Amino acid sequence: MKVTLSALLVVSTFIIHTSTEVVNVSVTVSTRQAVSFIDDLFVGVTLDSSLLPTSQHWRGLDLNSQKVKVLAKGLSPCYLRIGGTAGDNLTFVPTGHGTVDSNHALTEATWDAVNKFVQDVNWKLIFGLNVLKRKEGKWDPTNAKELLQYNCAKGYQLAGLELGNEPEIFLGQHNTTVSASQLGRDFYNFKKLLRSTPGYEKTLVIGPDMTSVARSRKYFADFLTAGGDRAVDRITFHQYYTNGHTAHLSDFTHSKLMDTLVSYIQTGLDVARRTNPLTPVWLGETSSCHHGGARGMSDRYVAGFLWLDKLGVAARMGLKAVLRQDFYAGNYGLIDHRTFDPLPDYWLTVLYKRLVGDAVFSVKASVDNSTIRAYVHCTKPSSSYGYAPGSVTMYFLLPTDNTTTITFPQFPGQPVDVFWLTPVDGLTSKKVRLNGKLLALVNSQLPRLPPKTVTSGSVTASGKSFGFIVIPGANVAACKKHTQSPIIG
Repeated sequence: MKVTLSALLVVSTFIIHTSTEVVNVSVTVSTRQAVSFIDDLFVGVTLDSSLLPTSQHWRGLDLNSQKVKVLAKGLSPCYLRIGGTAGDNLTFVPTGHGTVDSNHALTEATWDAVNKFVQDVNWKLIFGLNVLKRKEGKWDPTNAKELLQYNCAKGYQLAGLELGNEPEIFLGQHNTTVSASQLGRDFYNFKKLLRSTPGYEKTLVIGPDMTSVARSRKYFADFLTAGGDRAVDRITFHQYYTNGHTAHLSDFTHSKLMDTLVSYIQTGLDVARRTNPLTPVWLGETSSCHHGGARGMSDRYVAGFLWLDKLGVAARMGLKAVLRQDFYAGNYGLIDHRTFDPLPDYWLTVLYKRLVGDAVFSVKASVDNSTIRAYVHCTKPSSSYGYAPGSVTMYFLLPTDNTTTITFPQFPGQPVDVFWLTPVDGLTSKKVRLNGKLLALVNSQLPRLPPKTVTSGSVTASGKSFGFIVIPGANVAACKKHTQSPIIG
């Protein structure tokens, strides 16, 4: 479709031209049949276990803050996974059961605060138990039972429980080891315990939370064949692209680095499906850079390239949940750890949850994915925008400096709604604009986040930017059959 001057002017309010060259791209979607499905809980968040000990005081996170609650509710429904390396040092300390070093104590008061928060914001809690509570070489469930009993007595709901975090690197993290086969047996015994405990008949057993399926493929496989396959309701592994201490700004828009995720996920799926072909697989903890993120980058606008691409790849490849490290703390949080202000990836995640529906389609662009990266779903039915069944949501990343015009030849003449995100002051900006308008809370509430309607049938956007495009009148039959997938994560 030919791009006219008027078409360029229509969207000029949110285009920042960074290059004189304009790349024209046509996009086509294979709408006959979906390649996979996601659900409302596909995108979740994490908090690190290191926030829980009484000595930490949540490292500044105020669970009673109205701002924090408003931002959390903006992501609901949502899994919250609390886990991490520190979880394998934690001891639950019921009142009157003695004392534990405050650096490793999970108190009743802290547990109450967590559960009140998730209830208030409509989140579902997943918690990582300490697998290094061991006796005669086996996991000792005594302390876990105390937590489960207390939790049940208080009437709290647990969506899922993990047992240990990144077990294949225990030697480096905790100066001990647990073999894959023993861990598989521990999980199997844990599953039997959980299913026999009133109130936990449906609580998910989640694991093994591998740090790297690529480096530790054998450990992963041995865990599953030793009993883990019969224990886990959700199979998890973790993923980060690079080390936050050595990351460069260019890494975040590097297509070859983005492409590494495909082979990584495929490795995990290959191992998991040998024993558990029907068990949902999750990225149980994931972000751009490990070691706490990259200062001044992984919590800025530029981090959205890796985040949005990860969501697209994971959904297309059939993963059922992606849990973002993290909601708060580190250099990769969704909210600022000083002000609790929403950071760029927070707004990106809210838009994803509002716009992106269940069915995932294959998509082809007329240029390679180093110029444009494209993903397509049915549009999510919601009261936010009122899109009718049959509409589609596309999301795009433009990792180069080239201004790009996108056309949709299979939907000729269709108006499109554009939700395009650009930085306020460069790729390392903490502030982001939607269609040219600065995003911020309005009267302590989330703004409506309206689209800009373009009637020309094409959209032009600046290089090194990303966003969502909805075609309300696409009339895709597969999007009328599925309003939302019944498969839960």
